Amino acid sequence: MTELWNIRAEITVQPEDFSGDTNGFMNIVTWGDSAEAAREKIAPYFESLEWHVVGVVEARILPLDFVADNEEFQDMFERARGNPDAIICGTFHSFNTN
Repeated sequence: MTELWNIRAEITVQPEDFSGDTNGFMNIVTWGDSAEAAREKIAPYFESLEWHVVGVVEARILPLDFVADNEEFQDMFERARGNPDAIICGTFHSFNTN
């Protein structure tokens, strides 16, 4: 059964995309039959941007009556809820690997 997923993924991006920071985390909301199916759905999207999904830190199903405690995530959820093809990305949070 296809469900709405929140995938928190570690990703790498191109240095010019975010002021030189290349490693970070991002919340992504998309539809899938499983956490792995959701990851497989988002990977080609990120690859088209020359970004790479390093791994999934957390994956959770979002019930259709979900209410987020922050406006950005609620907006992501609302946009994805009515669109089975949606891949909605949140803010990129960078970190240093040194």
